[in-house]
Amino acid sequence: MLVVVLYFAWEAAAYRGFFARLAEWQFDRLGQDLPTFNFCLLTMALSWPALLILRRRHVSRDEAGGNERASNATDEDLDDEEWEREAQLALFSAQDYMHFLLGFGAALGIAALIALLWTFTLPNGKEPARSFTPSMLNAPEPEEGSARIEGAVRYGRIASFNRGILFFNRTALFAPIIPPKGGDGHVRYFVEFLPVERPDISEGATISHRTGILVRSDLPGALVRLYRYLGYHPVEHYYVLYASAATIRWPYYIIAAQFLLGGLLFAATGLGQWRHVRKLRDDLDYYRSAEWEELEETGLQPR
Repeated sequence: MLVVVLYFAWEAAAYRGFFARLAEWQFDRLGQDLPTFNFCLLTMALSWPALLILRRRHVSRDEAGGNERASNATDEDLDDEEWEREAQLALFSAQDYMHFLLGFGAALGIAALIALLWTFTLPNGKEPARSFTPSMLNAPEPEEGSARIEGAVRYGRIASFNRGILFFNRTALFAPIIPPKGGDGHVRYFVEFLPVERPDISEGATISHRTGILVRSDLPGALVRLYRYLGYHPVEHYYVLYASAATIRWPYYIIAAQFLLGGLLFAATGLGQWRHVRKLRDDLDYYRSAEWEELEETGLQPR
């Protein structure tokens, strides 16, 4: 299960494979993607086969032991043997389900912690702003961190992207900076606008001397796909000029919160299943006890 969780965590971070296809399908039909739901769905879908294999191994060992006991048992013991075997199978199934719930809850908790720790690797914008010129051909590669656009540049179509959880939602606005003439036409820079700026911005307008925090390849994957559909083709290592450090980290906080809530839900269900497993185990231990045998001999305990 851990291997499956790590694999889909990589797909989510790199926006590749099944995770990317499912997110794009949701974005086309729902207007937004559901990253935590997708992560849970894909992880559970590929974790079940491993759990079924483990359960089959339990059943096979139990069947082998049951056949050996049955060959040496008398006829009056066969009913007891069959009841005990069915009880053991029920216990194994309940234990497998409990392990799945608790294991998946722990995996989601680890994923939430990783998402939070990842925010410490993002630029915070505390350093002095460095100037860069998007309108210049063959401009040097900029550095991540606090940055300021030098000169006036035009930007293209504005796209909105909503992400949140429960009552906490935020809409982000992004626009590609039109590449300079004479180049290959690929988009190298995107700029983020705050929702309060929406009345003052429009497709084809210009901005100048805008200050923000430059981050490499950090646009939501669904928007990258959308812009390709619209004719804007980002380079492999594009940059996004974010408005502030808080807007950079907001998606990671949301993902961490979603993972944490999912982990708590699975953990709570797993604890309920643990109580069920304990009851099954106590019933089986009681059946095997001398007290049960005494009750059967006196006729007070029905089979």
